[in-house]
Amino acid sequence: MRFRICFAALLLALCLCVTGCSAQGTAAQKFSATFYDAFDTVITVMAYTDSQADFDRLFDTAKEEFLRYHRIYDGYNAYEGVDNLYAVNLSAGQGPAPADPALIELLLYMKELQPALQGRVNVAMGAVLRLWHEYREEGAAVPDPEELRALAAHCDFDDVIIDEKLGTVYYADPGLSVDLGAVAKGYTVEKVARTLREAGFSSFIINAGGNVRCVGKPLDGRDRWGVGIQDPEQALLGLSTLKDVAYLTDLSVVTSGDYQRYYTVDGVRYHHIIDPDTLYPSSFMPQVTVVTEDSGYADALSTALFLMPYAQGRAFADGLDGVEACWVLADGSVHFTDGLASALQSQGASSTDR
Repeated sequence: MRFRICFAALLLALCLCVTGCSAQGTAAQKFSATFYDAFDTVITVMAYTDSQADFDRLFDTAKEEFLRYHRIYDGYNAYEGVDNLYAVNLSAGQGPAPADPALIELLLYMKELQPALQGRVNVAMGAVLRLWHEYREEGAAVPDPEELRALAAHCDFDDVIIDEKLGTVYYADPGLSVDLGAVAKGYTVEKVARTLREAGFSSFIINAGGNVRCVGKPLDGRDRWGVGIQDPEQALLGLSTLKDVAYLTDLSVVTSGDYQRYYTVDGVRYHHIIDPDTLYPSSFMPQVTVVTEDSGYADALSTALFLMPYAQGRAFADGLDGVEACWVLADGSVHFTDGLASALQSQGASSTDR
């Protein structure tokens, strides 16, 4: 029996490929820093700025914003003075509960987005996901199917009643609980990227445990950032071998994989992405990566595609505007949407072509 959060995979699920010398005459310098205390993951920010002081200002702003959103979207811990998800889950079943404006904004975003996700991502599955979390923490067994089915009867997102004007959230079903793990990290990455842009920074990349947001282009003579797509089989071994590299500008890359958070019982590995139909971890594929502009959208879509068979997911992704995807299947084969080919190293792309 074994419980493991695969930190190597979190660090390297989408490795930043940043080799290359600064272009002659370029004043900007490359800086990078990392922190670990938000969203249970490793967060790295790299940027080209004119000075260390400018980078420190960028990094401090990013870290402060990540920590702020972490407290708001945390469904497992209370924070003094914060009407966060934990507080809402605790009291919204008894009546309208005050909620932080950022929490209400994300819930409304998911209300709007949910119909487009083909029923694959339901943030109202908190009761089911919390049970899995408890079993994963103990690492000794898996939940009973009947217990899961009983909790699944309290997962209707329509029972989450949001009053934006009053700033409250009410659960019409007292047994309901919300979990934002499928979208909160990517949504926050997008929020932080926009804040940094508004502060005047124009060349940076954020990697929050596999949620990557590229802004501008690297100021070292390259036209595009390189973002590595990890080999999931090697990730289970703690290795950072890449399946491919995507070269991108002003886009987000988000990967969902079965190697990022899991535990093992009686030789079977149980990861953290739960199929809403079976109520158990999905087994369609080990990894799927989404490339699109908005990181929150990419986060939700990567979860949705991970919870679909490849053929269904491919048809779904092909029908979305501005969205590309890459699948790694159980046999190790790699499949990608047609529009992604021009960005992949394996298809001849590089950091210096447009």
